[in-house]
Amino acid sequence: MFESADPKQPFYVANQVAVSEENIRVLTTLFEPLVGIQGVGLYITLTKEFDEVPFAKDYKTLYQLQDQTNLKLEDLFSTLHHLEATGLIKTFIGSNPVLGETLIFEVENVPSAGEFFHTFLLSSLLLERVGSVTFNRLVKKFTPRTFIGLKDAKEVTSGFFDVFHLSAESAIDAPIEVKEAAREVPKDNKGEIKLGNEPVKIDWSFLVDLFASYHIDKEEVLKHQVEIKQIIDFYHLTEQEFVETSLITMSAGTDKLNMYAIQNAVNENFGLNRNKEMVRKQLQQEPKDADKAIKNLSTADAELIRAVDSKTPTDYLYELKEKKGGYVTANEKKVIYRLQDQMGLTPPLINLIVHTCFEYDAVLTNNLADRIANDWLQNGITTPTEAIAYLKERKNKRNQKQYYRTPKKTVHKLTDWSKYEKQNQTKKRRLSTEERNKIFREFGKNE
Repeated sequence: MFESADPKQPFYVANQVAVSEENIRVLTTLFEPLVGIQGVGLYITLTKEFDEVPFAKDYKTLYQLQDQTNLKLEDLFSTLHHLEATGLIKTFIGSNPVLGETLIFEVENVPSAGEFFHTFLLSSLLLERVGSVTFNRLVKKFTPRTFIGLKDAKEVTSGFFDVFHLSAESAIDAPIEVKEAAREVPKDNKGEIKLGNEPVKIDWSFLVDLFASYHIDKEEVLKHQVEIKQIIDFYHLTEQEFVETSLITMSAGTDKLNMYAIQNAVNENFGLNRNKEMVRKQLQQEPKDADKAIKNLSTADAELIRAVDSKTPTDYLYELKEKKGGYVTANEKKVIYRLQDQMGLTPPLINLIVHTCFEYDAVLTNNLADRIANDWLQNGITTPTEAIAYLKERKNKRNQKQYYRTPKKTVHKLTDWSKYEKQNQTKKRRLSTEERNKIFREFGKNE
C-alpha cells in the first residue's frame, strides 16, 4: 500500500483498456457497492490517461487527477486502495531520470459477472454490503436466460464455408500476416469466435485412438489440433477418412504428422468417391437420342467407334501417338488412370476423350480432358456414339454461324471526276464593244 502527500507527484498509466457497455454494467452494479461511485469514476478516468509514447514533459500529477475526480488527496488514495484491493488497478513506483520517483498505474480489465461471482471474497463482500434480498436480485439479473422453445428447435445456422469462399491454403494454414497479427494482438480468455454452425463435430478421443494404433501419440495429435480441425471442417471429412488420408503421407517408423503433406493429400483425394458416384449415376442413364445419333454417323465414325470400343485406354493412347508421332509421357498415363480409376469413366468414353484432346493439342492434359468430360456429361453424353454425334452437331452449328456472319461487300459508286469537271466547267466568252460602253455609262450615273 502506497500513499503520497505530494499533489505534484507525477504519474503515468501503463496500458490501454477498452471499457464496453457490459463492463460499465458490471462496474456500476457489482463493483460500485464495494469501491463507491468515486472508485468507478477514478477507474474510468485512468482508462482515458494512457499515452503510448509519453514524454517527460507530458507527465500528469496527482493534483490534476484530483481536479478530474473532485477528490482530496487523502480520499484519492483511499479510493485507489479500494480499486487495488478488488483487482481493478495495480500500482507501481518507477524512477525517472528527469522527474525522479513516479507512480505507474496498470489498469486491469473489468471481469465478467461470472468471474465476479466465482471470486468468493468479492461476492461475499457484496452480500455483506447489499444484503440477501438485493444480492439475490443481482444474481438473477446476471443469470443468462434462454428461450424455452430453443430446447427442441433444430439449428439451421449457416456455417462459415456455406457463405464464404476461402482458398484451401488460407483456410487450413493461415497466411504469415494473419499469424503475426495474432501474436501482436493479445488473446482474451474467451478464445476464438465460434463462426456460424460448426460443419463437423470432431470426436477427438476416437481420433487419438485411431492414430495410436499407428504409433502416433496423443501429444502429437493435439499439437496440431487447430490444423486438423480446419482440414476436417473445410473438406467435411470423418475422423476415419482423415486418418486414412494422413497415412498416405507417412513412411515406416514415422511418428510425426506432416500437416503440409496431409493438406496436399486431402486436397488431391477429397471428393473422389463423391465424383465417382456422380459419374456412375450419369453413366447409368438411358442413352439420349440413340437412334438419331446412329443415323448421323458416317463410315469413318463407325470405324472410330469400333476402335475405341475394342482397346484399353493405355493401348489406344500408344496407338494414337504412333500415328501422330511423338511419345507417351508419364503425365498422359496419369490422366488416363485418373479418368478411369478416380472418376469412373468407361474405357470407350475415355478413348474418345483422348482422341478429341489430340484434335486440339499434341499432349493429353488433365485440364483439357476434364473440360471435355464435363461438357459431355452435362449434356447427357455417356457413350462414344452419342459423343461423336454431339461433336458433329456442334461443328455443323459452328460452320453455319460462320456462314451467316460472312459480311456483305458494300460497293461504293465513285465519282467520275472527268465528267464532273466537264459538266460544271464555267463557259468563258469575250464582251462586245457595245456591252463594255454600256457598263461604263451605267458606272458614271451611279457616281
